[in-house]
Amino acid sequence: MHKVRLESVRRKSGGRIHLTPRVPQAGPVTTLCGQTLADSSYAAVSDDPDCTNCIRRSNDPARISGAFFAQEEGSELLRLSLEQAQSRKPNLRVISGHGAEREKPVVWPAAKPPPEVVPDRVGELVTRGFKPSGEGVWRSPQGVIVKMRKHLRPRSDGKDWRFAELVFEGSVVATRIEAGIRIRAGDVEVNPTDDGVEVQLKKK
Repeated sequence: MHKVRLESVRRKSGGRIHLTPRVPQAGPVTTLCGQTLADSSYAAVSDDPDCTNCIRRSNDPARISGAFFAQEEGSELLRLSLEQAQSRKPNLRVISGHGAEREKPVVWPAAKPPPEVVPDRVGELVTRGFKPSGEGVWRSPQGVIVKMRKHLRPRSDGKDWRFAELVFEGSVVATRIEAGIRIRAGDVEVNPTDDGVEVQLKKK
């Protein structure tokens, strides 16, 4: 750390040794303790100062700065400040080693659309277990395709979608029961109701 160098001065007639920024070759000199020594009444000395006020104020940067500018020695103070600032300049070199990890780019997950909300029932179809495969088309886990047809006029009972067709490559069993005919194809069952049918997965 750079320190401001002060000089010692004492009256030629004797007395305390004071501190001052610079001892001029001619003209008055002002000490840190505030005394002004007239021209030719002082001399520079190499002894340590013994003025209590000068010693105390030599630790006060504001006092030292004011004394330098009072003697028009501000340029010296500025030079020392610049040297001190350069000595504090941080080392901006990046040292890479084997253990240094490279900064990885942040990969944000792709935005996903909100899951489609499937109602529990679509007209005569109980949708539990079915997957939608298009407008009015549903597929069961075993691959049974159920096609529904929507009424042009809304029904008062809410069953706008009615069973239209069932497609399955395996065997289809139709059984007559009291209410009508029950159809079973793979894991799908079509049962008659009072006003139509109900399509759902077979109950286990």
